[in-house]
Amino acid sequence: MPRRAWSFAWIVIPLLAAAPEAKRPDTPRAGPADDGTFRPTVLVRKGTSQGSGTVIASVEGETLVLTAAHVVEGKGRLWVELHRYNLGVERTEPPGPWPLRVAAEVVAIDPAGDLAVIRWRGRHPLPFVARLAPGDEEPARGSMVTSVGIDTGTHLSSWQSQVGGVVWLEMHEGAGDRPFLVLLKPPEHGRSGGGLFRADGCLVGVCVGRVEIFKAHLRFGLFASSASIRRLLRDYDLDEAVVRPESEPVRVPLVQRPAPRSSITTTRAKPPK
Repeated sequence: MPRRAWSFAWIVIPLLAAAPEAKRPDTPRAGPADDGTFRPTVLVRKGTSQGSGTVIASVEGETLVLTAAHVVEGKGRLWVELHRYNLGVERTEPPGPWPLRVAAEVVAIDPAGDLAVIRWRGRHPLPFVARLAPGDEEPARGSMVTSVGIDTGTHLSSWQSQVGGVVWLEMHEGAGDRPFLVLLKPPEHGRSGGGLFRADGCLVGVCVGRVEIFKAHLRFGLFASSASIRRLLRDYDLDEAVVRPESEPVRVPLVQRPAPRSSITTTRAKPPK
């Protein structure tokens, strides 16, 4: 079998002040926050590479997913895998096979910000869509945020960490610099492209890689910023496509049966005390 490539970025930047990390993830418990964070998280495959993505818009016949640019830049066909939790049917027994695999295309990309939006057509709208934070303001340094992604392509999980600050980096020579959020916890392989969320459930960033400070033996997480996300959507005239009325209810199907086995396990971050 060909060796699987995990989409990931490895970056070295100057030292930032450190602070204690958030506690380790705990066993998940179903809650309203999952409907805007866990359930919109999908697996993105491009050739032998794979990463995570977040559904940011879904209407009849068209769905948009936000991910990292380096997840979709390789060779091969682009696919998105949908699992039972994306449709809210993990406790029922809908007909298979699962996961559902849909062909997608890149409709917006910013290599400088390491961001991309992909799209698939021809299906019913997904019931769970993440909500973008309004405006370009970044989370304050020291605030708690939650990263959601599918580590190694099999483990859907979230963890919490503090924001260490904002750095400006030039990812591609001549393409200009972009602001990136630095978190005090490094991500694992496969989390690239996964969403970063505030306590209110708004999406404020996208995982793009790690920060390694060799002399200090420190590792941090690097996330594309809310300002870069908004810039990408404006540049490709996608702003209106991702606007969702605040009053729109989230559809949660009734669940009655035990959850069937799945190839993806789930772990939810422990809420801060």
